[in-house]
Amino acid sequence: MPDQKHEDQGIYVDPQVVPIIERMLETLAERGPMGSVAPSVMRQRFNEDVKAWNQDLPALPSVRDLVCDTSAGPVPVRLYDPAGSDEPMPCLVFIHGGGWIVGDLETNERTLRMLALESGVKILSVDYPLAPEHHFPEGLDACVGVLRWLRKHGADWGLNPDLLAIGGDSAGGNLALATALDLRDAGENYLRFALLIYAALSPEPHSHSHRMFGGGDFGLGTVAMEYFWSQYLGADGLRSNPRAAPLLAGMENMPPMHLVTAGLDPLTDDSSALAEKLEALDIAVEHRHYPGVTHGFFSMSLFLDAGAKAVREAGEALRKTFAG
Repeated sequence: MPDQKHEDQGIYVDPQVVPIIERMLETLAERGPMGSVAPSVMRQRFNEDVKAWNQDLPALPSVRDLVCDTSAGPVPVRLYDPAGSDEPMPCLVFIHGGGWIVGDLETNERTLRMLALESGVKILSVDYPLAPEHHFPEGLDACVGVLRWLRKHGADWGLNPDLLAIGGDSAGGNLALATALDLRDAGENYLRFALLIYAALSPEPHSHSHRMFGGGDFGLGTVAMEYFWSQYLGADGLRSNPRAAPLLAGMENMPPMHLVTAGLDPLTDDSSALAEKLEALDIAVEHRHYPGVTHGFFSMSLFLDAGAKAVREAGEALRKTFAG
């Protein structure tokens, strides 16, 4: 919890985030160490937690649950349509976070409705297979499969297969970037844009932001991230695989990116390092940093002005991408 120590260190905490941090830390203390319960229990608890984020849902003309029949198997998806039109529209494929272990199509319900309205593009949310039952690269293969399916069949759902973007938050940001890299490496370099929200891009916990915020005082900490990585990868040798840790990959010929980071997040430096790599290659990148807020704030727009601003600005970036 923010205290005199953090003030002395010059750490700014957004006043709106203080009660959220207090509740989060109380909940974490009651539940015990990360990994002390089965993944099924973790998922049930997480789904209960995020109900608070998903109240007062904005109305959309159409929200449909569908299935992409991919080479990796059937993948459930949810399509958010802000226009209710049969005209082919651009689409952002969005991959949820949750440490590769928790989360589903309900996780970002309010956020993705808002993002669809702000951007004017369709949003397709992906329910990829979760760890530890499904280790790397099963979740990634499913996400790649969804993009390939949409490229061939998206017009059947009112999507323009030439106007596709990809995005995700946290572990979903990892999968989004890795998906874009997989497609590029296969010569399928058709994505127009990437939206990465406090993405987990490297399993190495030695960055400045991990040293500053990895203790867990503001929610997500280094110990939790180590657990998530271990459950996702299953084998330590994979920590140097660029498909698992996409920050290690070369970024040549990647699409323009919009990066979102939080001021109190141990993962912030992952995105900062990515931005540096993109800038060195003259790839368009917009890095929006929001001081004083925690990992997860993008989904908390109901309570945080910074969250609402971040969603609005991400929507504007998407709108501009497809306006030309």
